[in-house]
Amino acid sequence: MTSTEIRKKFLDYFAQHEHTVVASSSLVPEKDPTLLFVNAGMVQFKNLFLGIETRPYVRATSCQKCVRAGGKHNDLENIGKTLRHHTFFEMLGNFSFGNYFKKEAIAYAWEFLTKELSLDKDKLWITVYKDDPNAAEIWKGIGVREDRIVPLGEKDNFWSMGDEGPCGPCSEILYDLGHGVGCGRPDCQVGCDCDRYLEIWNLVFMEFERSVDGQMKKLPKPSIDTGMGLERITSIMEGKIGNYDTDLFVPLLKRLEEISGHTYGEDEKMDIAMRVIADHARGATFIINDGILPSRDGRGYVLRRIIRRALRYGKKLGIEKEFLYDLSKTVVDTMESVYPEVKNNHAYIVRAIRGEEERFVETLTMGMKLYEEFAGGLKKKGEKTIPGDIVYKLYDTYGFPLDLTTDMAEEDGLSIDKDGFQKASRDQKVRSRTGSKIKGEEWDEGHLNILKENIASIFTGYSVVHDTSKVERILIGDRLVDSIEEGEEGEMFFTQTPFYAESGGQVGDEGFVTIAGTGEKAKVIEVSKLKADLFSHKVVVEGRIFKIGDTVELVVDQEKRKAVSRNHTATHLLHYALRTVLGDHVKQSGSLVDKDRFRFDFTHFEGMDDAQIARVEDIVNEKVMDCIIVTVEEKDREDAIRDGATALFEEKYGDKVRVIKIGDFSMELCGGTHIGNTGEIGSFSIISEGSLASGVRRIEATTGKGALFYKRKIEGALRAISKITNTEIERVEAKVEDILEELGVKEKEINRLKEDIMVYKVDEAIGKALEKNGTKVVTLVLANALIDDLRKITDIVRSKVKQCVVFAAASGPEDKGFLVVAVSKDAQSYYNAGKIIKKITEQYGGKGGGGVGIAQGGLPGGKMKEVFKNIDVFFDN
Repeated sequence: MTSTEIRKKFLDYFAQHEHTVVASSSLVPEKDPTLLFVNAGMVQFKNLFLGIETRPYVRATSCQKCVRAGGKHNDLENIGKTLRHHTFFEMLGNFSFGNYFKKEAIAYAWEFLTKELSLDKDKLWITVYKDDPNAAEIWKGIGVREDRIVPLGEKDNFWSMGDEGPCGPCSEILYDLGHGVGCGRPDCQVGCDCDRYLEIWNLVFMEFERSVDGQMKKLPKPSIDTGMGLERITSIMEGKIGNYDTDLFVPLLKRLEEISGHTYGEDEKMDIAMRVIADHARGATFIINDGILPSRDGRGYVLRRIIRRALRYGKKLGIEKEFLYDLSKTVVDTMESVYPEVKNNHAYIVRAIRGEEERFVETLTMGMKLYEEFAGGLKKKGEKTIPGDIVYKLYDTYGFPLDLTTDMAEEDGLSIDKDGFQKASRDQKVRSRTGSKIKGEEWDEGHLNILKENIASIFTGYSVVHDTSKVERILIGDRLVDSIEEGEEGEMFFTQTPFYAESGGQVGDEGFVTIAGTGEKAKVIEVSKLKADLFSHKVVVEGRIFKIGDTVELVVDQEKRKAVSRNHTATHLLHYALRTVLGDHVKQSGSLVDKDRFRFDFTHFEGMDDAQIARVEDIVNEKVMDCIIVTVEEKDREDAIRDGATALFEEKYGDKVRVIKIGDFSMELCGGTHIGNTGEIGSFSIISEGSLASGVRRIEATTGKGALFYKRKIEGALRAISKITNTEIERVEAKVEDILEELGVKEKEINRLKEDIMVYKVDEAIGKALEKNGTKVVTLVLANALIDDLRKITDIVRSKVKQCVVFAAASGPEDKGFLVVAVSKDAQSYYNAGKIIKKITEQYGGKGGGGVGIAQGGLPGGKMKEVFKNIDVFFDN
């Protein structure tokens, strides 16, 4: 049975048992900064388990994309060394939210494995929590022999969502791979760390809630959370010892054999390298697919480590060219039937991986330079050991594996501080670790209370901007109230609403709430989503009183809605134009659509030139002038993606999606509001283009009247410059260049004159110098000089005067300024510039410091003159 068949059979089995099939969420957790990546099937359901959200179903099943390569659950260092650890994997799961419990969960799991997959019952073993006799009895009740049920402790068989919150015992199903696998000891049994007993399915029985003080009480509605790794069950069903011999990995290893010239299975060291690369190709492809790019921190840093680790192992295979981007195509070929978005995003994925491969070559060269400099310095000092922090810097910053640094050190007759390396590695893990215990979203008390009310809003705003509704709940601060009066500010929740809530980068609507024929009136100033079907309307009451149960009229500000809709449709045209001009790797990675202008973030790896910007602007305006009809269609998400619709990274989509189509060139999944015809945009202007982050650019643009006003502003500025410079508009650019060139010449002349004045001042100060114990004391003050000017002055004085101490000060407004003290080399046995500046700043309330030869500090107003009056005081070393 193939992995595709197993995946389908699992979901179909639970669908037949009244479970709703829920698509995998993104690898990037929604609204949860405590988690680097989704690492379990239950993550997207956490609010259901915590009781702060309800959905139309109480049973669910999914095949969830997961990554374990950062934070607490980090398998990265085990990849390749074992046959079943992965950065990216798929988790099959079934879930009950207060519906069925242990008996049904155990029965479903046993039936699926023994009947649907026809696994040999004699090879299955069960573990249960030692203090959960009920689970053991249920297993026995369905025919599992008592000697096949193994009780284990809390470490192995008790699961918790965090230090507090839902928790409970769990039961694992293991598969015995036989005596030929694992440690081979006669007494090997369940619980042994070897690979013989393979954990395939974990059933978590969430029946308790743990309080802050560790007390546990029974949950009123116990729940079920299960997880089975697709890669592991596939290895069993395909009769393989490890995951890398399954159909999920074999195509990757075959392609890697072609690239490297090595055959998998002939040499264990080479096999480890090939397993690492195959795994990391999958991990990198799917992480990039969900909108993460390589960077220096967070998720981007994990991705960078995965890519560079694969490239390092590529070196071990003798691969000298870029190759990982090539393997990503094999990943796409293997997985596109299940995740069609990876095919749609493949050009973007290739560009991101290839860019990181190119950067790695550069850092490799810089790392070699650092090593050579440091190793050379050690040899000169007669030292033999490279410190652990340097070894770790080579590993972490420049991608040098420990064994590479060790080999280079041995060649140079040096050793490395492995303990120091391990300590630096541990310290970095502590610094970079992001908590991986799953927590609920951070809700304030008021919104938490609203969520628990289990109410919903029907959005009618796609078809109307004026609707009749009923007040369902009112919130003032954190309090649920029955009414809200004139002058008060709060939040109102309605049974249905035409107000668009801020989401997908589009700002929320504004408008009014009224009661027909009365003086009741409230201004809607903000609309937000607490969840997909619950809209909060922030209001200021301008007239009388609103109460729960009131029938109200909801009126959207149509001018703002139209302006925002024009800009939103323009973002779709802009997306198309950017892909046309720059390439298919361009993907929208964020946006903010407001009434006056919008910003559009997109993936691209270099700045756009003027010609590219102009071409993009032309393409959008051509589509505007073509007056193309904008169509909206509702589809199943998977069907829409297979049809080629673009899905955005930051968005979470339901099973049913809105597809916005413009002509035959633009098709995107989008929940925003749009105009009916591109001609309604009027005109389009790009205001700016620049870098937002590594691999991400940002365009700001405007449409309609906004574009007209922007063009007028630019033209007005151009006319003003033309008038001031007495130049024709067509020649303004050349005139400005001439002026700048002339200013450059004059600036050089000014600097030359300043230096002449400086030399004069220096000569004057030297002529007035005092003498202290055979040492000349030169003092001078310059108005509004820079610190670099003062240091330059001290250099000039020391070049002209032997055995001297120089005090050079810059006085600014209210005598605030800097002081530089310098001591010539032949006077440094008597005087110390750092000590002098320290005495001065301590006495007069300033700050400063420096070395024996030169030091600097800042002093508050009015103090500089006192310093120069009392110079002698500071010479007592």
